[in-house]
Amino acid sequence: MEMHRRKVGLKRAGETMTNLNMLGLLVEANNKNGHGKRRSIDDTITYTIDDIMTVCLVMDNMVKQISSLFMLLNDEPECQKKMFDELRNTSIDTFEGLNSLKYTEKCILECLRLRPVLTRGTRTYTRKKEEVGRLGGYMINEQGLRVVFSEYVLHHSPKYWRDPEKFDPERWYPGFVPEMFSYMPFFVGSRGCIGKHMAMMLMKLTLSVLARNFDMVHDFDPENMPDFTQEFAVMRLKNNVDMWVEPYHCQEDK
Repeated sequence: MEMHRRKVGLKRAGETMTNLNMLGLLVEANNKNGHGKRRSIDDTITYTIDDIMTVCLVMDNMVKQISSLFMLLNDEPECQKKMFDELRNTSIDTFEGLNSLKYTEKCILECLRLRPVLTRGTRTYTRKKEEVGRLGGYMINEQGLRVVFSEYVLHHSPKYWRDPEKFDPERWYPGFVPEMFSYMPFFVGSRGCIGKHMAMMLMKLTLSVLARNFDMVHDFDPENMPDFTQEFAVMRLKNNVDMWVEPYHCQEDK
């Protein structure tokens, strides 16, 4: 009934739900608030732009993260083979199929630890001026003080991680929960990334499509190995992540 009313309303405006493009769907989704009341044009545009920026950021960071994953797998061919075997033998037609990609998820989580897209962040000290706080052994009593922290340092700290420089997907065994604030590739709390679930889903889908259609062969320049820089808050790749892409033929086709 609700969908019928929405279709009628759109037809009156010369559109239908079936011929809306992605932008149209975002505008339609943001045209009402949580109580079903229509928003003003300015509010609708503001919320739609926020959604578009979220999608763009997720897609851009997903490309960087998948490139980083293949950089790490260059030294771990057995891990890549195990991940591709799982991807090639698991249907992704349903959410249950995506959720069953356990080893692939471990590889992604480990990549997010070793090569986080966000390398550092800031928070503001908001306690009352007369209150004294303690952070890492330091006394803080200045309201509005900006505190800079590094996710990269936390993710590589031997205090929280066994053999921190090693790419080890198996550290993410069932039930494993990192110590609080020792792992936050998407930030945490009220400032956490709202697109993290979308990003994880898209990375699994992208890797599945690659594995089902291609063999990925690393071809890095030994004199200019791919790496990334921490000069900015957002990870930037250095040098090309060159790979040969060969058509994959499953055993049944051979």
